[in-house]
Formats: sequence, C-alpha cells, structure tokens
Amino acid sequence: MDRIDTAYYWQERYNRGDIPWDIGYPSPPLMHYAGQFPTTTRILLPGAGRSHEAIALHRLGYEQVWVCDWAAAPLEYVREQAPDFPAAHLLQQAFFQLEGVFELILEQTFFSALPPRRRPAYAEKMNDLLHPNGRLAGVLFAQPFPHEGPPYGGTAEGYRRLFEGRFNIHQLQLSPHSIAPRRGNELFIELSPRHSS
Repeated sequence: MDRIDTAYYWQERYNRGDIPWDIGYPSPPLMHYAGQFPTTTRILLPGAGRSHEAIALHRLGYEQVWVCDWAAAPLEYVREQAPDFPAAHLLQQAFFQLEGVFELILEQTFFSALPPRRRPAYAEKMNDLLHPNGRLAGVLFAQPFPHEGPPYGGTAEGYRRLFEGRFNIHQLQLSPHSIAPRRGNELFIELSPRHSS
C-alpha cells in the first residue's frame, strides 16, 4: 500500500494546513460543467478534499451528491459549511472500495494524487462506477512535474493512451475556465464509458 492510500497521511496534511490544492472556493471548470446537468443527477466527487463544489451544488438544489475522501477533516469541513448535507453521502473510505453507480463523476485533484502506476486501476474503477450514459469530467495537469509527487502531472498524449481503451473521449483540451494561477496548465476532460450509446 502506498503511503498516500492511508487516511493518516491525508489527515496529517490537513492537520498541518499543507493543502495547496485547496483554492478555497468551487473550481470554475467543474462548476461550469456540472451546472448543465439536472439537479436530480447522481454526482460523485472522489478524493474531494473540502469539496467546495459539492457544497455549492448542494446549495443549488442538487440532492444526489456524494463526497469521498480518505481523511476525516475535509468531510467535517463539509458538515460545518453545510449542516444539512446528507450525512450518508459523506464517505470516509478508499476510492477503490467505493460501490454504486453515478451519472456524473467530477475529477478535481484526486487523479494527480495517485502515483502514475495506479492510473490504469483508476480508469477501470471509474468505468465501473459510471452509469452507461454517465460522464467523468474535470481537470488534469497539462504537464509532468520534475519532483516526486503528489501531485503528479502528465500530458494529453499520456492521458489519451490511458483512457481511450475504456472511454469515449469527448473533450481533452486546455480548460478555458481555469483560475489564473492554473491557466494553461489544466486540461479539461469529458469521458463516457465505451459501452454507452
């Protein structure tokens, strides 16, 4: 097991305030995309951290939003910010043990937290969790990093090779909605399972 596959590792990051991925508000690329879906859509945010997007969607009337994270601290943050968020939708567990079917899975920084060798397992699990007509959408780093992660970067070509066997690739391009510090370094992805109609 990788050290990052433990609640302890991530809880300690939150305890130290070492969470540079957290921009403090909902990610514009994710909100721009998710807002196109009906409020009845079953949505999952894996490795969601403080999940500003889930809180925002909940406040907009989305009642079928699930949040998953290894650590307790970010889920407690959601409870504090949105006391009426369904407790049963806050899942403190490993992503690879998740069960269920979702119509939309939003990817923010979870993919970049996984070592590249875990990415095929990520793609397989995402395929398992998606409704046949569902979508996996979000942002990935647009370049590799010279340092040991997390976070781990990558390239559009590498992501295409990873996903094209299991998914239809609807979008894989630089996001026009990224925040200024990430502009030009975020690729927006929109994928659907290969077997979808």
